Amino acid sequence: MLERIVDLPDHVLGFKATGRVTADDYESILVPAVEKALSHHQRVRLLYLLGDGFEGFTGAAAWEDAKVGLRHFTRFDRVAVVTSVDWIRHSVKAFGFIMPGEVRVFESNDLSKAREWISEPAPTGDMIVEFLVEQGVLILHPAGELAAADFERVSRAVDPYLEKKGALTGVMIVAEHFPGWDDLGALAAHVRFVRDHHEKVKRLAIVSNDPVMSAMPYLARHFLVKESRHYPFDERDQALAWVSHE
Repeated sequence: MLERIVDLPDHVLGFKATGRVTADDYESILVPAVEKALSHHQRVRLLYLLGDGFEGFTGAAAWEDAKVGLRHFTRFDRVAVVTSVDWIRHSVKAFGFIMPGEVRVFESNDLSKAREWISEPAPTGDMIVEFLVEQGVLILHPAGELAAADFERVSRAVDPYLEKKGALTGVMIVAEHFPGWDDLGALAAHVRFVRDHHEKVKRLAIVSNDPVMSAMPYLARHFLVKESRHYPFDERDQALAWVSHE
C-alpha cells in the first residue's frame, strides 16, 4: 500500500510504500496527488520511501508507475528514493540518469537527509549572461528554470554585435544540471531564440555533468551548428579555449 508523507513543502510529494503496492494504490493515492500538485506548480519533487515492510509492486502497479513517469517526464525537478532494498537501489542508480531532473538514492536510516535535500529551495535568480566581445563568445549560466525573459536579455546582449559582425565565434553553456523551463512560454521563447540565432553561431560548448546536457552536442551537430563539444563541469577553461578559437 501507499500512504502520504506529510509535513513537506507544497511542491514536494512524499509517499511511503509498505507491503505490496498495487495499481489501485497509484490510481487512488499517487496519481491524484501528482495531478493536483502539477496544477499549481510547473515542476514538482518526489520523495519515495520503501520501508522494511515493502514487498514489491504488482505488474499493474509497475505499469502505472511507468505511465506517471512518462506522462510528466520533464516536470519532476528532483526525485529522492529512500530504501535499503538492494535491487531497487541498483535499478534507480542504473536508470536514474535518463530523468531530466536530479535523482538520488538514500539508505533507510537517512530519511532526514532525503527530506532535507528534497525540500531545499531551488536555485533562484536570472540566467547569468557573459558576453566576451573581443572573442565574440557568449557564455550562459542558467541559475534556475529558464524563463522567457532570459532569452530576451540574451538577444539584447548579442543582437547589436551580430548586426555588425554577422556571427558569434561561439556559445558556451555552463550548467551543472539541466535546468528545465519555467513554463510553456519559456520553452517557446527558447525555440524562437534557437531558430533565429543558430545559423549565426560557429561553435557550441556544453559544460555540464548532467546526462541530458551531455547529449546536446551530438544533437546540435546534426541540427544546429557544425562544431559542438561537451566538457565536464570542472573543465570550463578548456571549453572556453576551444569555443573561442577562430
